[in-house]
Amino acid sequence: MSDSIWPAPPVGVCLLPAALEVEVAILGAGIHGAALARELTLRGVSCALVDRGEVGGGTSQWSSQLLHGGIRYMLTGDIRQMREGLVERAIWARIAPHRCRWEAFWMPHRYWVEGLAHRFGIGLYDHWGAERPGWPLALELGRVPRTAFDADPRSAGGPFRGATAYADLMTWDRELTKDLAASSGASLLDFHDPEGFDDDAGGLKALRLRDRRDGSARRLVAQRWVFALGPWTDGAMSRWFGETRHRLRLSAGIHLWFDAVPGCDRPWAIRRPKGRILFVIPRDGMLQVGTTEREVGDGWVPIVAAEREELFEALESNLPAIPWRQMPIRSEELGVRPLVAAGGATTHLSREATLEKHGQFPNLTLVLGGKLTTARALMAHLATDLTGTRCEASTTEPLTLWDGHPAQIR
Repeated sequence: MSDSIWPAPPVGVCLLPAALEVEVAILGAGIHGAALARELTLRGVSCALVDRGEVGGGTSQWSSQLLHGGIRYMLTGDIRQMREGLVERAIWARIAPHRCRWEAFWMPHRYWVEGLAHRFGIGLYDHWGAERPGWPLALELGRVPRTAFDADPRSAGGPFRGATAYADLMTWDRELTKDLAASSGASLLDFHDPEGFDDDAGGLKALRLRDRRDGSARRLVAQRWVFALGPWTDGAMSRWFGETRHRLRLSAGIHLWFDAVPGCDRPWAIRRPKGRILFVIPRDGMLQVGTTEREVGDGWVPIVAAEREELFEALESNLPAIPWRQMPIRSEELGVRPLVAAGGATTHLSREATLEKHGQFPNLTLVLGGKLTTARALMAHLATDLTGTRCEASTTEPLTLWDGHPAQIR
């Protein structure tokens, strides 16, 4: 695992005591760890949230920033996972309205038969996802009028003859993760390095930590442990316990950010080979494009020139009227998706997560795989398993904003 991913800790000190004891210790303050902390708090269970960096500072800030059912699952036939995502999409719109924005995504088609297939499939997608709290009535779904399509500069000179609009939810994932943590009563141990575990016949007992801010030592004791480490899981299990098993396969994708292009007002989702989707999304006053996909072997990797080149080629072949190579890249991101290990190409692997009970440590659960949209549901299931208590408030209780101020709807 490269240290270049971790920012320097902020100036200041952690005010928590040198020794802490909680019922559940969570390692990893990404979307899954923060969601679990909220679930446990709603059930009245004490917990600690541990991370080497800050809350939401890892892969939770490099996703596609969409809370969606997964329109590509319509293409791969994974209808069950798609419908689960659509249910969760509505829940996020209900509990985190300040971190979400509904949009009408355009999926362009090349010929009329493809357009007919899009209208049928997208019609089912929007029918199954008809629960859309806070939907703006000004946004129109279904067949995009030809005049509107032709007015978009992305349509000029390209292979597309029209488009179908479908609904999905955009978010700001880093802020959403911080809100989940702020909605919990977890003891927050951010910027802490795990140095080693104490265990006994009953499983893990305690974790020795070093505060990256001032070098002070802490000891965390817990009855149950959850590792929600995302793509760093295999590396951590190797360092901490000498395990060589690979639980995950990692798939990397990039996003490039350009200056806004006048007339590009709606996000586009373009079908590509092997079930991939090319997104071109106006947001935050800029234009975000992505993503390519390649399998990688570590928890963090740099963007390679070939990957950037493939994305440019995809943009030029699909949207030739826009001078992509003449536009300065204002920012670029690379996100690593943890996929549960299996055979075949990563493009065909499911983003579905699993919860693994560790064989050696019976009080340890590992969160493997997963995605932003279904993180709350998975952690609600895990919290129920850990505590024996369900909590309907998880789907209705609004999140606390971490900064104390309503987010701007961007």
